[in-house]
Amino acid sequence: MDTLICRLPSNGSERDSQSGKQTPADAGAISALFKQAFLEFKALYTPEAFVATVVPESGVLTRLKEGPVWVVETNLTLIGTVGGICMSDSVMVRGMAVSPTARGFGIGGKLLSLTEDFACKHSYQLLSLYTTAFLKQAIHLYQRAGFHFTGETSNPHGTELLRMVKVVEEESASV
Repeated sequence: MDTLICRLPSNGSERDSQSGKQTPADAGAISALFKQAFLEFKALYTPEAFVATVVPESGVLTRLKEGPVWVVETNLTLIGTVGGICMSDSVMVRGMAVSPTARGFGIGGKLLSLTEDFACKHSYQLLSLYTTAFLKQAIHLYQRAGFHFTGETSNPHGTELLRMVKVVEEESASV
């Protein structure tokens, strides 16, 4: 794989390749990455759940205002993304996607590390996320990263979501 560039969150309005920060100019590319990453699972989602998972550009723009969004790129192509939103008791990991052609290179683990670093830096002690039972590779990644199932479920769009959490360990964060 070519050189990877991991860009940190930004609230600017222009893409800033000098500073390495993602901006709203990336919203279309992030939305396209969601479609690319989840297309193979489309038949397993309800139509409503798939639309909620494959966030359109307008939804990405909203998420950029709600919390940090990280991206990983190679050769100026986005190949990974994850977002975070600060909840009362945790940082919710959401919108995680890795291009099918970039899987198996540690990108998902790096994205999870970024969210954990953010949580640690902002004194959160818990990361949480929701996933579906059929995203087996993602679940395996989350478990390797220290997440475990809570037994809590949600069903906002007709596809069951399973909650996973991880206690943030200060010494594991690289910030």
